[in-house]
Amino acid sequence: MKHLALFMMLLAFSCFATALEPLHRGDYQQLLEQHPRPVLVVLWSVDCPPCYDELAALGRLHQEGETLPVVLVNTDTLRSSDDVAATLQRHNTGALPNYQFADPIPARQRREIDPNWYGELPRSYLIEEDSTQGHSGTLTEERLRQWLQSLSADNSQHSF
Repeated sequence: MKHLALFMMLLAFSCFATALEPLHRGDYQQLLEQHPRPVLVVLWSVDCPPCYDELAALGRLHQEGETLPVVLVNTDTLRSSDDVAATLQRHNTGALPNYQFADPIPARQRREIDPNWYGELPRSYLIEEDSTQGHSGTLTEERLRQWLQSLSADNSQHSF
């Protein structure tokens, strides 16, 4: 009977688990092709306290019903998957598209995303049809709201 109760608890928990897709070396371009433009790619780590502020802002916007053209990419190795999933749930970002570096040497995947990026976090990329803008540092909730507002106004120039 104990085993049945434990199984039921695990089953119930798995229904609310975050979908965290592994991002293998060579998959970044395919990831971008799966998401319509413009899209904001947000890179973060469990060892990055400022990243939590950005995740919290994204979580609040998502809870408010905003349609977020955002993809979250965790830069930790797969050994951290449990911590990553817990962090995403805590910040209400588990329902957004979530990926995690799958290469045991994250520097290889960083170079694939941007050869001029050396790993500082948080790091974001606003990717449009014909341009990519990189940003190091936390994107505030106000800045994210302005960007979303510019999307809804259908401006040709989006920036963050």
